[in-house]
Amino acid sequence: MAYEMRPGQGSLFRNEKKTTDKHPNLKGRLMLPDGSVYWVSGWTKETSAGEKWISLALGDRVQQSQHEQAKSNGYQGQQDEEIPF
Repeated sequence: MAYEMRPGQGSLFRNEKKTTDKHPNLKGRLMLPDGSVYWVSGWTKETSAGEKWISLALGDRVQQSQHEQAKSNGYQGQQDEEIPF
């Protein structure tokens, strides 16, 4: 079963392409309640007392393909072979 994003939820994954401390440790996507999807980045940080925490930043809006937009709008569509003209 494929992962399907739901409004108000998101996921973060380890950033395998990190090359400097300025790059985030975690990257992922977040879907807002209105259905728009944004990139999310996370950095692992540590307080002076040694307590670890994660700093998050919301990035640019993710551009959806036409198929994903139609699906998120509830349009199921038809295959070209089914079109009667």
